[in-house]
Amino acid sequence: MRNRIAHGYFDINLDLVWDTVQTALSALLKQLSAVSLATNGNDRQERP
Repeated sequence: MRNRIAHGYFDINLDLVWDTVQTALSALLKQLSAVSLATNGNDRQERP
């Protein structure tokens, strides 16, 4: 989907994009939060 959005400006199915946002965004936000917490936790341990 990324290539289609980045290079196929006039060939984007907005219904498909919106459906993807509605179904995948929640899981993506949870994953990003977990990565952020893991990364921030590691940064804190490395600092003097």
